[in-house]
Amino acid sequence: MLLTFEGNGHTAYGRSGGCIEEQVDAYLLDGTTPEDGLRC
Repeated sequence: MLLTFEGNGHTAYGRSGGCIEEQVDAYLLDGTTPEDGLRC
């Protein structure tokens, strides 16, 4: 599983317009993994 943030900086959570947050929250809360190769 790889989740890629296309942007500057070292962190994406809170700066991705919701894309990263939705995927991370789903994984941590429900155990749902993002689709393979997802780019935000």
